[in-house]
Amino acid sequence: MKKLIKALKNKKPKAQEQLFKQYADYLYRICYRYLNNRDLCQDVLSQSFLSIFNSIGKTDIQEEHLLKAWMKKIVINQSLMEIRKNIRFSDTLELIEDIEESELTSDEKLLEDDLIQMVLNLPDGYRTVFSLYAIEGYKHEEIAQKLNIAVGTSKSQLSKARKLLKEMITKTEVRYEAIR
Repeated sequence: MKKLIKALKNKKPKAQEQLFKQYADYLYRICYRYLNNRDLCQDVLSQSFLSIFNSIGKTDIQEEHLLKAWMKKIVINQSLMEIRKNIRFSDTLELIEDIEESELTSDEKLLEDDLIQMVLNLPDGYRTVFSLYAIEGYKHEEIAQKLNIAVGTSKSQLSKARKLLKEMITKTEVRYEAIR
């Protein structure tokens, strides 16, 4: 990996191609978690890789785990910039219509895919704050700064996301009980 990082710092096209092939899917999934839009994710991923290729020479990264964490941070920041351009956060409950409920594929519990789909079905603001807080581990102050919103808005969005996820899970469990 140190060879690859060195080649990336020297802007070698083969190294860039190798990095893209190795990490594009992983970074795309992170981006999709925030944007929930395939076309937008492709654009953000392209912007992220350009930033990665242009900036890696300015870093002192030598280890794969550090490289992966650094690239993840770039993708999250690019996704958040896109969100700030397109999404208005509000403290009011957004109307949710036609939430797709996923079919349960296990006799006893919701599968990870079911939960991921539920998170993706959250309204944009809820999903973004929930992902930053619950998945990425950011604090409300950091989320507020990254999204240019009030700390109270971050807390409110998280609370509403949790409430809505609980409702989705309950609906799915009730539906599952009816099938049994």
